Amino acid sequence: MTTTFWIQFSGVLFGAAMLYFTFVKYKRKELTSLELGMWFGTWLTLIAVAIIPNILDPIIAPLNFYRRLDFFVVIGFFILLGLGFYNYSAVKKMEKKLEQYVRQDAITTQKQTTKKEI
Repeated sequence: MTTTFWIQFSGVLFGAAMLYFTFVKYKRKELTSLELGMWFGTWLTLIAVAIIPNILDPIIAPLNFYRRLDFFVVIGFFILLGLGFYNYSAVKKMEKKLEQYVRQDAITTQKQTTKKEI
């Protein structure tokens, strides 16, 4: 069996496993139905591309990529940068909320301590 077969097999196996884990998360009420649909679409697309990689040729050819792997590396890099920025933004937002909460709690505690002393 060729290397291509094993790569395709791995892609299908990974996609199927992720479909299962996504469904389990949905059943545990950790995902909404919209999120379930989006993730199922993503995993089914991955499986389709793993089985029939030629469906990407109309996208890859005009962009002048020589190999499909180059296309995936570039797309993966863009996705990771986007997720990194989103993660950074979410952490900054959480920091501001936490700081505001701690300040408010400190002021409340200060007022309660001052009333007890008087």
